[in-house]
Amino acid sequence: MSRPRRLEGRDGSIYRAYCLGTTQEALAQEHGISQERVSAIIRNVTASIPEEDIAERRKRLLDNLDILGNVAAEIMETRPSQAYSNGRPMFNEDGTPVLDYSTRMAALDRLVKLGERQAKILGLEAAQRVDVTVSEQAKRAQEAAAADALAFLAGPEDISDTSG
Repeated sequence: MSRPRRLEGRDGSIYRAYCLGTTQEALAQEHGISQERVSAIIRNVTASIPEEDIAERRKRLLDNLDILGNVAAEIMETRPSQAYSNGRPMFNEDGTPVLDYSTRMAALDRLVKLGERQAKILGLEAAQRVDVTVSEQAKRAQEAAAADALAFLAGPEDISDTSG
């Protein structure tokens, strides 16, 4: 299988090393260029990835996350086991065994993280712009409601004393 052209040469080497965890600063030092230049190279190589490749990778990643989620769900559904402390089983005051839910809780935590990752991949976490426009009619209704509320709180204006 041949390497895509974008991954050839110095820029490809920088991109591959960055994907494998090398910091931009370390790459800059290694190649005798600025960190800003390394960042630009990574951006350019990333932008050159064909949309079909990105879509295929996204699909594979989501499929893998589904598999991992199914495994975590199976673990979460298992019965809790006996809890132990210093190698000895633990019991409640009534003699019933103390149950250890840590495996189930860890699986639940993993499911939440998998869901967050899926949402990020699908763009479900992206901020959405919302345009809120208040109409003049709604503004007048709000002002009238505020005036009515103030009048109610103030009570009757003309209170006469009839106790005499």
